[in-house]
Amino acid sequence: MKNIKLTNVILAAIVLLIALTSAKVFGQSEGDKIIAIVGNEVILQSDLNFQLYSYMQQNNLQEVTNDVVQQVFQGLVTEKLMLAKAEQDSITVTADEVNKQVEGRLRDMVSQFGSEKNVEDAYGMTIAKIKNLLSEQTERNLKINRLKQQKFGYGINVTRPEVTKFYNDYKDSLPQVPETYELYQIVRIPKITEDAKFIAREKAEKILDSVKMGIDFSELAKRNSDDSLSAIQGGSLGKAKKGSFVKEFEDAAFLLKPGEVSGIVETEFGYHIIKLIDKTGDFITAQHILVKFPRLEAADFTEINFLKDLREKINSGQITFKKAAVEYSQEPKSAADSGYVGKVSVNNLDPMEVEALKNLSSGDISDPVKVGDSRFYGYYMYYVKDKIPQHNATLEGDYPLIQQYAQRYKEQKLLGEWFEELKKTIYVDIKM
Repeated sequence: MKNIKLTNVILAAIVLLIALTSAKVFGQSEGDKIIAIVGNEVILQSDLNFQLYSYMQQNNLQEVTNDVVQQVFQGLVTEKLMLAKAEQDSITVTADEVNKQVEGRLRDMVSQFGSEKNVEDAYGMTIAKIKNLLSEQTERNLKINRLKQQKFGYGINVTRPEVTKFYNDYKDSLPQVPETYELYQIVRIPKITEDAKFIAREKAEKILDSVKMGIDFSELAKRNSDDSLSAIQGGSLGKAKKGSFVKEFEDAAFLLKPGEVSGIVETEFGYHIIKLIDKTGDFITAQHILVKFPRLEAADFTEINFLKDLREKINSGQITFKKAAVEYSQEPKSAADSGYVGKVSVNNLDPMEVEALKNLSSGDISDPVKVGDSRFYGYYMYYVKDKIPQHNATLEGDYPLIQQYAQRYKEQKLLGEWFEELKKTIYVDIKM
């Protein structure tokens, strides 16, 4: 029974992992607790806190269970263990390799969001900062992948007989395949209005008045800044080279002397108040408070009504959905393919999308639905090409999904055995 329970735990982890994707960065706080040592590296409580936050955001979780904590913690230990082994084996990657991957990721992000500005708006940081974060993670990933290739070649594959055996052994443990929609979409993004700018400026002026009255800049940033990443650290942007920020921000920051605070600086992100900490050559260390332009209902209604009018034209035969997507959708990637999204599991839709689609049949067009969060959102209108109800997984109908499960199951078993080997040569001290 013990072995059966273990394999079921592995299987459950695989099912969960296939649904996951993963990203903000928290610095070490004063008194940060060391919770593990792996080789020459430490894992801090703040590292775990960030990974838990990211995991919860990605999976819409409201509570942290002990199982989630242990799963995320083990993931951190595993990454450190593999990086220690990579260092032990003198595995390196070149800057060119990292840059090529990062540039590819950035191109995909720009394609997804429509422009560099939209990417920056969505992530609350400049392209330069996003690139730096991606570079760090990409270098780690490349080293780990190279280490895996050294051990397992270019992938752990499963044969059709292995997939069939996996299915026969575990079909009763596999989750049902959720309801799935095959969709086309038209996306509209509300514009920033002059009224929105007026509201944001009023708020920024009140904050600036507080700064001038001597209220601590860091505290004001923590309470008021809409840049959630830097707000946690009192608005700190760290040390940055010239060229890391958008032009308007950078021009204002480099005119300041250490200790000085700017007036209100407008960029495409909103209004900034900047405090310069240090300036050395082409490098500055600064804090800022960001007041984003609010999204007003009037701008939202403009796009909602536009989509509703467009739906009437489609339904009356004046234009096809595909042609309308090409001409009017503001999401370039799907628009280039006549709005085609593909097959999407109901688990990958947010509640508003599910509500908009649940009563539709093949050939129907949805009401406009708001998708996204306060940082970046748009109004989406869907055409349902097909609707596949929830069902038990079968080899005939769901082979690619079962193959994923089988492959991940095999990977987890082989990697688990390998990690136990690594622990014999790399120091691991778990302190939590």
